[in-house]
Amino acid sequence: MAQATVSAPRYPVPAGACDSHMHIVGPYEKYPLRETRSLNPPPATLDEYRLARDKLGLSRNVVVQPSVFAKDNECTLDAVGALKGTARAVVVVDATIAEDELARMHARGARGVRVQNVVAGGASIDDMEALAARIRPFGWHMQFFMDAAQIAQLAPRFRKLPVPVVFDHMGHVDPAGSVDDPGFSALLDLLQSGKAWVKLSNCYWKPDPQRARRLIAANPDRVLWGTDWPHLGYRDGTADDGLLLDAVSEWTVDEDLRQRILVSNPDALYFR
Repeated sequence: MAQATVSAPRYPVPAGACDSHMHIVGPYEKYPLRETRSLNPPPATLDEYRLARDKLGLSRNVVVQPSVFAKDNECTLDAVGALKGTARAVVVVDATIAEDELARMHARGARGVRVQNVVAGGASIDDMEALAARIRPFGWHMQFFMDAAQIAQLAPRFRKLPVPVVFDHMGHVDPAGSVDDPGFSALLDLLQSGKAWVKLSNCYWKPDPQRARRLIAANPDRVLWGTDWPHLGYRDGTADDGLLLDAVSEWTVDEDLRQRILVSNPDALYFR
């Protein structure tokens, strides 16, 4: 199993709750790893994820293309198809992709493109404007995985993009930094403006309660939650996804706010 421990949440998870950030990797005999990768994770299959999703009481999810497959999106899109309408995909493509190929991906459940420079295998940040022009007719968004310092540098470009902007992993802020870090402040500004969304998901570090609450307060209608299953880059051991879901109840003041983060917001971004 890719995920050894998944605790049941300590509170009633609302109907229609969505895991807005997770990955499927393998089986490798069907979906081989790409040579451009920076990571060498063990397989984490759809059958394994289904067990975790059921234990968590979730009914929908978003499969994000992992860097280990580069621009070969078949594993991601096949997983979405197998989940029969309860999942969507965020894919990795380049700016030269044909319109009919985007249309085929849309029909298979793709709703966004991931751009990143943290590990090898992603679409380039240099291509964001060209990619945005390609995906705009399909109503897709652009999802960014980058260090928080770059958010401040690139904020003027983000504001001009003709598509919604989504940031992975709480903006990927170093926990040793201040909550007044310029990158995090720029993320808060983008959220407040309504231009950006953010995922309360995990990458290399455990979630920071103070940052999570500030992100939610900035714009509760632009906040999503995700497990980041199977935690491909987790430095401190594999997380218990049930405890990660419990954290949402600690960061929110009432059921209405949890409903927005877990149900209404992902519905608006992925399922309409």
